[in-house]
Amino acid sequence: MGREEIVGKLSERHEGVHHVYTTCVNNGCWDASCIMKCAVKDNKIISIEPDDSIHPNNAREDVGDEAINQGMIQMRGCPMGHAWRQELYAESRLLYPMKRIGGKGAGNGHFERISWEEALDTIAEKMREVSDKYGDASIAYCQYSAFEHSDLPLAPWLRGALATWGDHSTSGGHAGEEFFAGVDLVDIMFNGTSQSYPGFEAPDLLNSDLIVLWGFDPLVGWFGAVPYYMKLAQERGCKVVCIEPRYTVSCEVLADQWIPIRPGTDMALMLAIAYVLYTEDLYDHEFVDQYVEPVGFETWRKYVVGEVDGEPKTPEWAAPLTGIPAETILAFARLYGNAKAAHLQVHYSVSKRNLGDYAGAGAMLLQAMTGNIARPGGCESGCSLVTMPHVIPPNLDWGRAPTEFFPPVVCNNNKITEAIYCRPLYDAGEMPEEEYRRRIGAPLDSPLPNIHMIIMDNNYANNQHNVNKRMRGYASMDFSWGWQWHEGQPSAEFLDIVLPAPIHQFETMDTYFFGNERMFLGPCGMRNYFVYCDQAVEPPEEVRPKEWVWMQIAKRLGIGEKYSSKLCQYDDPKEFTEGVKAIYREGYETWARDDYGMLAAAGITPLPWEEFVKHPIIRVPMEEPFYPFKNCIEAGVSPFITPSGKFEFDSNYIKENPLPQTKYRGEFNTYPVWQPKYQDVPANDSYYHPKTGEFPLSLVTPVTSYRQHSSNDKNPWMRDDVYKHAVWINPADAVPRGIKDGDMCSVYNELGEVRIPAFVTSRTIPGTVSIHHGSWYRPDTTEVTDKMPYGVDQGGNCNLLIGDTHLPHIIGALLTAGLVQIKKFGGDE
Repeated sequence: MGREEIVGKLSERHEGVHHVYTTCVNNGCWDASCIMKCAVKDNKIISIEPDDSIHPNNAREDVGDEAINQGMIQMRGCPMGHAWRQELYAESRLLYPMKRIGGKGAGNGHFERISWEEALDTIAEKMREVSDKYGDASIAYCQYSAFEHSDLPLAPWLRGALATWGDHSTSGGHAGEEFFAGVDLVDIMFNGTSQSYPGFEAPDLLNSDLIVLWGFDPLVGWFGAVPYYMKLAQERGCKVVCIEPRYTVSCEVLADQWIPIRPGTDMALMLAIAYVLYTEDLYDHEFVDQYVEPVGFETWRKYVVGEVDGEPKTPEWAAPLTGIPAETILAFARLYGNAKAAHLQVHYSVSKRNLGDYAGAGAMLLQAMTGNIARPGGCESGCSLVTMPHVIPPNLDWGRAPTEFFPPVVCNNNKITEAIYCRPLYDAGEMPEEEYRRRIGAPLDSPLPNIHMIIMDNNYANNQHNVNKRMRGYASMDFSWGWQWHEGQPSAEFLDIVLPAPIHQFETMDTYFFGNERMFLGPCGMRNYFVYCDQAVEPPEEVRPKEWVWMQIAKRLGIGEKYSSKLCQYDDPKEFTEGVKAIYREGYETWARDDYGMLAAAGITPLPWEEFVKHPIIRVPMEEPFYPFKNCIEAGVSPFITPSGKFEFDSNYIKENPLPQTKYRGEFNTYPVWQPKYQDVPANDSYYHPKTGEFPLSLVTPVTSYRQHSSNDKNPWMRDDVYKHAVWINPADAVPRGIKDGDMCSVYNELGEVRIPAFVTSRTIPGTVSIHHGSWYRPDTTEVTDKMPYGVDQGGNCNLLIGDTHLPHIIGALLTAGLVQIKKFGGDE
């Protein structure tokens, strides 16, 4: 076949193809809105191509140093982003509304297809019934429902919804930020009452001379621009150190040094580093004098050097706890203390465990000691998410009525299951109100949650700690409903009505995570662009937009005009979608008029709508990337909103607020310590807890490149030969148990049991095993036990093995670690 014939055949394949740009924020990438160019033909996505919005039809960069420094790079999707189209056309995809007949939970009941009319009528009737019967805080919408607000779209006009405080992702560092830095993401992101932006933008990494990835595998778990710029920084001479119990992809690709550490001993290592910084005078005197409260700085020094308890926190003290040689600790502390700009990023895995909040706070204290908490090339280390945008997308007018009802904040976001579990005990007089509030993190003046309806639009029952308790709670609900993508999703087993979920980044004009509109500005990392995410294809069969569903429910509840006077008229889903697009066009054209000259000042010349939607990315060069608290520091204002107005090493917030009487409901030392006095045993997931006699292995549960929570578990491009789910176990632990690579194993503890193949590898340290987060619970309903009431798991869902106990410690963190035992399946105990 000649060249012309080959080119001709390839050209035929592209006839009739048009392109639509979108982003896949389903993957939850906090630092990016990766841009996906969808090739569409005959209402089908035939390919997802990389971003070419800077170099049309060319996904390569070749932009030069100036453009890289200004953040003028193309934003490419990750493997999950490119694989998403396989979800659209999956054989197991749900395409019709379904009603559950019989009991809830695997092995009970079954589903039958129903009409949309029956589904919507039933849902509206049940929502009204639950709201009328049980009042406020009776309906939990389990999308995210955090940051002191409810995600339930109808909540402003329908009583019954509840709100929660805290969140999933940043939960381990939340308390430390508030206690020691006075940083509150709610005030920054939602209330607009704080300008203390703690985040950084990716190009600022080029100002770092040391990057420390502590429990952080950005090449796997932090897609977008941040890992790209980390690699660029490394190529330009920045040193990279990884502190991890596993030899990760980032260790292999980025690190100059890997320091293996025992999980849960991070605070001990931080104290030893602080000891060196104090005793060798390696801290930043100028920054400390200006921005650190001096009495607390001295108080923590006394604890660190042993003047408080007679135990100096030397490298030699930390070595047997952490498993790191003392000389390695000393050398690292000196490297860190002498760095000009250190980006020490302590990530979620460190703080989202029992007592891990101390390590989350301790990292911020180290960054404050060295001045790296607020300088170019540094990072706050706690959340490090939120930055000021360089470009503001259009505002849209949905025709919403004024808010009539603010759902009460009744518990911590990660305690909804506990709230369900405890309520019958409280109602029966078996649990005092104060204990109920302690268990769930209820604010002192809030109503108590009385949850009788769960609404899910994801695989919520599967994706967080203590799955068995979660499933028992959901099975007890009066009525629950929600959206699911696939037949057989674990969460569907606990819903009375299941609606077929659209894959909204392609099939609808629905809003994204947190209600973000489709003129989508990246949450952090690169805030110099936004992308208009257009609908690429029509949804299949009876799949409907979620916003259309909410509108139909609102109309049945008599609040349709309040929900959206502009969309209330549309009953047909296609007409509804066209109405939504009209609102986007109206918002864009108002924005493009540039009445105040802001766009012209930024160098933006908006195109007419018809041209804009063909290439719908607005991007501006950064004069300077954002570093933590940049706006405050350069204005000469302290970014630390604490009682003293400075960063506090000994928290006045804790001293002035009895924590058991606040939403936190538990204890926390006024400064970070290794072993708090209010807890007489080590942490529940510690190497040193007494229960290691029965469950001797420390379980960590990292994310993978092939799952976002449990999305893509059934995606053929993300499993089988591509990704094999297994428990990582060191040969030193495998050999005594008679376990060989590929053997089927039982992993178990007091909470649950899963069956999973073994991956015998030296990439995890002895005593530590690893199961990646994201697998679906697949129960064997013929093997039901007291611990596994719906059947022993055959899918390797790590969340079945993770507890949810915090007290007497403060409430807050979503826990991701535990202690387990492993045996070869069929072998002896």
